[in-house]
Amino acid sequence: MSSVKDQFQQLVNQAETQITSSGLRQDSKDFQELLTSNIAQFLELKNLVYSKLALFSDNEGLEDLSTSSMPLLALDYHLAWLLSRKQAVQLDDVKDRSRIRLKFLRKSVQLYMQLLISLQNYGLVSSELSKKLDSMDDPYDPKLEDLYPQPSDAKDLSSAQLKRQQKIEALQYDKELEAKLNVLEMRRSKETLETDDELVRELQKTKLQQIASKAIHETEQILFEIELLFNLVAGPPLPPANKAVESASEKTGPLQYTEKLETLNVPLISKAGKVLRNFTLVDQKSQLNKKVFGFGQYGPTMSVEEFLEQEFESGRVLQGGEEHAAEQDEDNQDWQDAQTYKARDWDEFKESHAKGSGNTMNRG
Repeated sequence: MSSVKDQFQQLVNQAETQITSSGLRQDSKDFQELLTSNIAQFLELKNLVYSKLALFSDNEGLEDLSTSSMPLLALDYHLAWLLSRKQAVQLDDVKDRSRIRLKFLRKSVQLYMQLLISLQNYGLVSSELSKKLDSMDDPYDPKLEDLYPQPSDAKDLSSAQLKRQQKIEALQYDKELEAKLNVLEMRRSKETLETDDELVRELQKTKLQQIASKAIHETEQILFEIELLFNLVAGPPLPPANKAVESASEKTGPLQYTEKLETLNVPLISKAGKVLRNFTLVDQKSQLNKKVFGFGQYGPTMSVEEFLEQEFESGRVLQGGEEHAAEQDEDNQDWQDAQTYKARDWDEFKESHAKGSGNTMNRG
């Protein structure tokens, strides 16, 4: 029977073969089924390591860990990496797919942060990263500004410069880890006798530090995608995919709401060629011809009755008070007397004033 460490390494190699080097489209059914299978196997191994064998404890330090169990600290990294690629492929609605993807991405971030906090407890993260983790309000639900300072506006250059500096320092740290790892690997390959346990521990420690650095970079990218998907889900309903051009009675009126203004700052395609938001190619020339040779104005989009009903419901039409209510009661004697006197006064006014005598302005 293979050891837990061997099982873990087999799963890592399997994920490398089936997921990273599979050549399948990420949104294909076969790829997603492979993902689900690998995730289930990693979850089973995690349950074995943390629950049944209880190999790790919050009360222990790095010196308390056995050398053979150290690689298993990276379990959450591989789980998070797999979950970040999970998505729904059998749903037609864009928003439904986005909601499900959001759930997987948030769980992936939670696992990455769980890994980082665990490695921090063992002193396996950089001092800069450790400060960031300590400053977070909720380490299991980080925001982009928790990782790097975000500019308050386009003119804010101080935060941009600080972010750039931190990126440079992180890149330098990654290079140093890579160089150290190469040296340790060369030393280990030259060992002809019994392998030095201290060398192996230092090698495992450096690998975990490298994994911590990768985890924070992955988390940043996922948070960018979460922000994009959240705006998509929270936005107005999207039109059906087979509805290329909406009718004039819906959203093409000159004063109607349009999503174009809201998405001007969102690029259609990334530098890598990935479509970032839906768009439809429209025959602009045909549409212009219809406007030129069509009506000279936009036709009504609702009947008068519908318009008035909408105005009354929204409270934009002023209505009378008690007098208006009395008009509805023809059996009211006081109301009838008032109407009679009102009619008489109007007849007397018309007899004593010739028609047009009240408007004498601008006459030649």
